[in-house]
Amino acid sequence: MLEFVAALIIIVVFTVLAYRKNAVAMLSISFALVYFIEIALYYISPSSAANFFYVMGAKFPPDMGIFTGVYLHSLYPGHIFFNILFFFLAGLPFEQRVGSRRLTTIFLISGITANVIYSAFLFFFGIKSILIGASGAIFGVMGAFIVMYPDDEITFFLGPILMPKIKVKIAVLALLIVEFLATLLWVHDNVAHGAHVVGAVTGALLGLYYLKKGVANSLVGSGKASSQVIDKNTFENLATSDKLVYLYRKICDEDDELVRRAWIEEFFKEKFGSGKIDGKYVIVNGKKYRVYK
Repeated sequence: MLEFVAALIIIVVFTVLAYRKNAVAMLSISFALVYFIEIALYYISPSSAANFFYVMGAKFPPDMGIFTGVYLHSLYPGHIFFNILFFFLAGLPFEQRVGSRRLTTIFLISGITANVIYSAFLFFFGIKSILIGASGAIFGVMGAFIVMYPDDEITFFLGPILMPKIKVKIAVLALLIVEFLATLLWVHDNVAHGAHVVGAVTGALLGLYYLKKGVANSLVGSGKASSQVIDKNTFENLATSDKLVYLYRKICDEDDELVRRAWIEEFFKEKFGSGKIDGKYVIVNGKKYRVYK
């Protein structure tokens, strides 16, 4: 019983923290902590570990596991390692663009939807299954990324090859093609390829939703001009020294969004000693300052 309570506390606490800031890091820490519980259970009592996976994993009919199953991983260390690796490669740059709250929302909705639909699919074909792992949720993040910022360049692994600079639309599309073919050909390798596809489609639909809301604007780091509008009132109220006025002017005059973000962070470091951009806001010691309209 203690292991279930501990896992739930970890999942809830770090998910709440992910909504506040550093979503990729907070969620990855929760994966690791839950994984340590799994390993400890396995060495203490393999039957207890099996029961843990059964209760916390996603299955059909749906129960709590459609949520908690996202945070579980198999005992094989490669499962959690590669999930966290790809989450950092795709999730960190995406989080910088949309903020922690939106990334966490996309992650959870995509993961839960993938678990529900794919477990139902397997159930209706007479296959008893327990789905575990964050892959469906991470594919959701990548699906949203390719829709919202297809021409952004990221570091990514394509098979055994590390691509230090590759466009999101190429990297993610390559993975999606592989997962779609694996689903279509019904590849039996204990990997829920269909859940990956469902997660990616869900994330893409959420990406379209955010696009319609005007969340995505410029292509950060692409060298293209920004269409984001600075909230001048914030800077005018805070620019109380010659240095801050100078930095404010640099922010207003800059067209490249990547450089502009650097000037914004420099402004807040000069004013408060720190500052981290999170979507339309800069967070300083837990307080939010709106910098984009």
